[in-house]
Amino acid sequence: MSKKDSKEGKEGEMKALYRELNTLKQNEEYEKAIKTCNRILNLDHGDVTAFHCKIVAMIHTGKFQDALKQIDAGKLDLDLSFEIAYCHYRLNELEKSLKVIQGVKNPELKHDELKAQILYKLEMFDDCFSLYRNIIKNSTDEFETERKTNISAVAAQVADPDTILTDQTETYELRYNCGCGLAAVGEYDQAEVELVAAESQARQFLAEEGDSAEDIEQEVGIIRVQLAYVLQKQGKEKEAQNIYNSVLKSKPDDIGLVAVASNNLLAINRDQNIFDSKKRIKAATAEGLDQKLTRKQRNMIQRNQVLLAMFTAQVDLCKQLVDQLDNNILTDRQLIIAGVLAKSGKYVEAVEQLEGTSSPENTLTAVQVLLTAGEVTKAVSKLEGLPVDWKYKHGVLSTLVSLYLSIQDRNSAATLLKEATEWNMKKKVSNTKEMSIVWRKTAEFHLKSGEASVAAKSLEEMLKVKSDLRTLAQLVLAYAKFDLNKAMQAAKKLPAFDEDTLNIDIQALEDSAFSMGKNLKRAPITPRTPKKDEGEGVVKKKNKKKKKRLPKNYNPNVTPDPERWIPRKERTGLKYLPGQRKIRKDKRKGEKFTGAQGTAAGQSDNFDYSAKVGATKEPVKASPQAEPAPGPRLLKKGPAKGKKKSSAKKGF
Repeated sequence: MSKKDSKEGKEGEMKALYRELNTLKQNEEYEKAIKTCNRILNLDHGDVTAFHCKIVAMIHTGKFQDALKQIDAGKLDLDLSFEIAYCHYRLNELEKSLKVIQGVKNPELKHDELKAQILYKLEMFDDCFSLYRNIIKNSTDEFETERKTNISAVAAQVADPDTILTDQTETYELRYNCGCGLAAVGEYDQAEVELVAAESQARQFLAEEGDSAEDIEQEVGIIRVQLAYVLQKQGKEKEAQNIYNSVLKSKPDDIGLVAVASNNLLAINRDQNIFDSKKRIKAATAEGLDQKLTRKQRNMIQRNQVLLAMFTAQVDLCKQLVDQLDNNILTDRQLIIAGVLAKSGKYVEAVEQLEGTSSPENTLTAVQVLLTAGEVTKAVSKLEGLPVDWKYKHGVLSTLVSLYLSIQDRNSAATLLKEATEWNMKKKVSNTKEMSIVWRKTAEFHLKSGEASVAAKSLEEMLKVKSDLRTLAQLVLAYAKFDLNKAMQAAKKLPAFDEDTLNIDIQALEDSAFSMGKNLKRAPITPRTPKKDEGEGVVKKKNKKKKKRLPKNYNPNVTPDPERWIPRKERTGLKYLPGQRKIRKDKRKGEKFTGAQGTAAGQSDNFDYSAKVGATKEPVKASPQAEPAPGPRLLKKGPAKGKKKSSAKKGF
């Protein structure tokens, strides 16, 4: 065979292989495409197109490491910077990928879009947002909606109200990102509306696409978890908890979604339902979450894990987890360690842990620990050592006064209130509402203690801030105890006494007396018309005095018996009427019960309970006990007739 025939045969084979390669590309059969590329390269080692196709096919099959090795081994004059950067990006080698992209002299649109993805993964959201904005301005193709969706996701991470996209209803993904952005800036009401609409739109779209019910639930799971987060931030924890449990019950494939939902349920549980919290934290700290969650989300989960160890009083585990976290993540490590020590009953060690720094927050926490341990005196000394600007705050001041009164140290409480009032008058504290409460409580305390002059000073300061009748009236009462002239002057500022307020509507009062029922009727009052001979002036009729009626045997010279209104048998000195015999006690009988009218003869004894009552000399007293719950009871026989009960029985 001649060289010409050999060359033509090789070219024909190359064309056939390229046609085959094109068919495999259209059918997305990339494994076969790699073999076809190898056959082409065997015929021509320097075929740049075949080598490029081979690298792309290897990327489609996920062979990123092999693709990089092939690129390093091949010494062809071919720019594969995008493919190299993409392989590093998929291998999560973000720094290397960004370095390759930044080294491109004339970047194309695909380089910028890959760079934006890398910046988003590196959580450089500000740079990513600016890059996406430039890409959207300088591109016009069918991927505009996808780019808008991506920039809305970046805007949600930036959390700037000026960059949040709203009223985007093209796709449910775009609407979901808008809802996330509104939630990031605290607009939870609008975020809830957007997320509910996004879920409805997603269900409708996926149903039209023919997806199964399980696939739809998997797809909308992330929208529902975000909606639950928004509800949780609004204080609707019960509704949020139901949504979290519903999503987790469907067993989603996304471990990041499971971790977020479990962490949020852990936050709802707080220090309650510890068993469920332990199960949730295990799901929230599963392996493989580094690529699924942002750094902020991972830090929050780690912090919640430490707090759960504190709530469960696991001292060693809590200390171990605290040591593993960075100071930037856990800024209150001393408070957490002190909390777990206090939870386990080690109050002394907890206070020692807090004494390492002199911050007022740690001091107040130490006071709380001491009060829990019952060390009131030590807690008071801790509060006394606070800086003045903290010591005279409303909450601290009221706590210290209450503790002074609990240990019967009223003088110290009075001195503290006096010093607080003087300090606030000198400093002219801006929080007038808080200081008004302090001045009023101080005034009331000193008034009860008999220090009216000190109370008056506090009330005077209150009137300077805000004039009201209550404060003025208290000031008058305070002045009245040590300076009547000042009391009279201050009393003149009170409003005049309104006599009209005491006028009572007699007619309305009488009408209200007969409003109890229809049977209680009162005759209407009609004015009396004067007679003709009486003229214009009507003379009021005088009431006649009724004459006293005296008894027939009344003797004015004898003093009436003061017990004349009392029955004779109850009067002192006369127990029985004249001629009446005294009845012996043992012969007295109870009243005979003759039975109801119409009772047949001989049946009256059946209804005569007088003898039975007389048989029991002492009544049985019921023992003090709670009323039993209704239910079946056993009937017991009573005592035999004629026998005396020894004592009262308890129970039934």
